Amino acid sequence: MAWSPWRHSWPGSRPIALDVGVRVDSLIRPLGVYLPRPDLADQVVAPMYDDLTIEETHRIVADNPLSFLNVVRSEIDHPEHGPEERRAMLAGTADRLRRLLASEVFDYYEHPLFLVCRLELNGHAQVGIVADVALEAYDRGLVKVHESTRRGQEDRLVEYMEIVRASFLPVFLIHRQIAQIDDIIALVVARQPTIDIQADSQLQMTVWVANDPGDVATIEKALAKLDALYIADGHHRAAAASRYAAVRRGGSGPGGEPYEHMTSVLFAADQLVVHPYNRCISDLGDLSVAKLLADISVSFSVMELAEGVDPTPTVAGEFAMYLAGCWYRLTASPHLLQADGVAGLDIAVLHEHLLDPLLGVTDPRTDPRIEVIPGTLGLDKLADLCASQSSVGFAVHPMGVEELLEVSDRGETMPPKSTWFAPKLRSGLVVRLL
Repeated sequence: MAWSPWRHSWPGSRPIALDVGVRVDSLIRPLGVYLPRPDLADQVVAPMYDDLTIEETHRIVADNPLSFLNVVRSEIDHPEHGPEERRAMLAGTADRLRRLLASEVFDYYEHPLFLVCRLELNGHAQVGIVADVALEAYDRGLVKVHESTRRGQEDRLVEYMEIVRASFLPVFLIHRQIAQIDDIIALVVARQPTIDIQADSQLQMTVWVANDPGDVATIEKALAKLDALYIADGHHRAAAASRYAAVRRGGSGPGGEPYEHMTSVLFAADQLVVHPYNRCISDLGDLSVAKLLADISVSFSVMELAEGVDPTPTVAGEFAMYLAGCWYRLTASPHLLQADGVAGLDIAVLHEHLLDPLLGVTDPRTDPRIEVIPGTLGLDKLADLCASQSSVGFAVHPMGVEELLEVSDRGETMPPKSTWFAPKLRSGLVVRLL
């Protein structure tokens, strides 16, 4: 079974005097952008906030009024909110963003340019190009997906775009390596960077502004050689942007307006590492622990691990399960891994032969019992989340980048939140209005 995706300027800031770059109506184009002032960027860029509590968020924004968390925070003003409160909250977000961009905290680069960014974390570095990618390319399938999305999350993002009308976290795209792109990146990064900061978790983020008309034309020409892009992170943002653009344009065809493009950061596949998304299911339904273990053993070998043994899956077909305070190693029956296409991948094997038939997670897009945890947070995080007797957690061995691209090329999709990429850009480093 293949999982089906849901397919589908304010005034202010310090204007930066630039030579007018090259701007053409193409599927990948340069962009006008707001960047935080180099001397303030480390204060502006938001930390990773997915796991922050409301109290932690309050403390950060109180200590640092320049933090972009003041813009992206969603629950801080109304932890328990209905539809009207949410719209009021988003109007407040738009107002905070307008005031921040109208201050001298951000520099506004009006004429189209490209950015080259380098992300380094724990000894791994990757360099890519920030560009505007036409949503026409997404709608035509030239920007390929590998995960299905949750309609509710799309709806919230569309509402966000309708009210806030800004983009401040580029969609993370992959492309196959092209020598001309590598060459122009090498030329740009040999120069002095515009922004060079250390963000949270020891992430080093370095940005070069490529605004020379010759550089802009060369980069655009190199990117035009790409025949496909692949979403690594941002499936929901891309799907929501496509829906939002359709509403904004009405009955007319795609044009060159900012909302017809999604700000993206493009990385070559050979630079990336895929991490898993692990899963916690909040209850066992009608099953006892003993019954669940017996049912799992029909399609998986089950081994309880002694205390102190590292449960991290080390090969394809191997899973770690946290249940009733114990770690287990599950190994899928070989015939399950020999299935064609996406059905033979670990994440699909887990869903189709365990989560669906045994725990009743028939649709991971809508089931509220499933919670996903980035694999980079470690298995202790998974165990903490699933520590109660009535919940169970699963850790998955990550797939390779090439496997991901092959899934996309075949037009297949995996369950939501199947892959996690790190490092990633932080909110507030690149801001564009829609």
